[in-house]
Formats: sequence, C-alpha cells, structure tokens
Amino acid sequence: MSAITHILIVEDLPDVSDWLAGIAAHCFPDASVRRADSLASARELLPTWPAQLALLDIGLPDGSGVALISEILAKNPQCSCVMTTIFDDSEHLFAALKAGAEGYLLKDETAEVFSQRLMGILAGQPPLSPSIARRMLAFFRPQPLIEHTLTAREAEVLTLIAHGYSVRNAAESLHLSHHTVADYLKDIYRKLQVNSRAEATLKAIDLGLVSPRSH
Repeated sequence: MSAITHILIVEDLPDVSDWLAGIAAHCFPDASVRRADSLASARELLPTWPAQLALLDIGLPDGSGVALISEILAKNPQCSCVMTTIFDDSEHLFAALKAGAEGYLLKDETAEVFSQRLMGILAGQPPLSPSIARRMLAFFRPQPLIEHTLTAREAEVLTLIAHGYSVRNAAESLHLSHHTVADYLKDIYRKLQVNSRAEATLKAIDLGLVSPRSH
C-alpha cells in the first residue's frame, strides 16, 4: 500500500479514541485523522473523507462497526478496514472478515504490539492480533477425524442454520419442535467441534451442504 494520508477512527469511548489516535499518529505521522463516535457521525464524514485506513469499533451506541465496512469500501475500495475491538470470539471475527475487513486487532494489546501489527499494512501484511491469528489458523487446521458423521436429519438442520434460519424457523420448516431442533443443533456443534453459528456455517460449506454464495 502507498503512504496513508487519511485515517478514520470510529470509537465511542473518548479515552480509547485518544489511544487509537495516538497510535495512528505514531505509525503514520504524515496522516490526517478524523474521528467519529457512532455509525451516524461516521456516515456524516464518509462523503468528504476518503479514508485509506479505517479503525472501526464493533460495539458502537447505534450498532456494529461492521455495518460501516461496505459503505466505506463503496466510497474507496482501496481503504483498509481494521476492526479494533474487545471481542475475540469466532462469530464476530468471521462476520467482520466476511464483510470485508482486512484486519482484526484487540484493544487489550500493548501499544507496541498494536502498532507493529498496524504498520504491517504498508508491507501488505494483514493486521491481526496474535491471538486472533492463532484462532484463524486453528479453525482451518485439519481436525481429528470426527467419530460420528451427521445423520440425515442433522444435515437438514445444519443446512437451514447455514442459510440463516433461526432455531424456531428451522423447527417450523421441518415440522419439529423448537426443543428438538435445539437438541439437534447441540449435537451438530459437538460432532463438528464448533462453538458458533458462523463456525457451523463454514463447516457446512466444507461438507458441501451449502455453497459459499448461497448463505
């Protein structure tokens, strides 16, 4: 990436916003920084602020910073959107990456580690906190052979869940009780060694139950 001259920080906590601004100034001393504390205030900046780097919080007062990614990229497809968050679970991580985020940094990192990862953007390195990088590698690492394969009914449930059905809607579609489908889903998570809907969806894609573009 060429030199970064425009940075957008979207963070509602003033002290954290100051911390991020300080790191941004250290990493990219020639860049100008604009700040917003909500989705609404960020959207007011987007038409006139061609950010090349956007540092986005997930837990904002009026929604998730993930919602801004597509809007930012529509204005500037070359912008690097990096989530800066306290959420280190797979569901938030994969939702952000699916939306177009190029990085995911945890706000409890030291300023030194955070800065090192952020400056890696200039060398084409995706900025990922070490624990997030390990989580991604662990998820895609070949798993031990699963002792039991999914039953036909479990495969049906997983397919519906991967397509965005709630447990209740899946139960209605299959003419089963809500509790029965919840039990099926619990067994599916155990067999596939996953802990969230996002991970289950990726497993459904791996198993060929849904296509990457159909969910």
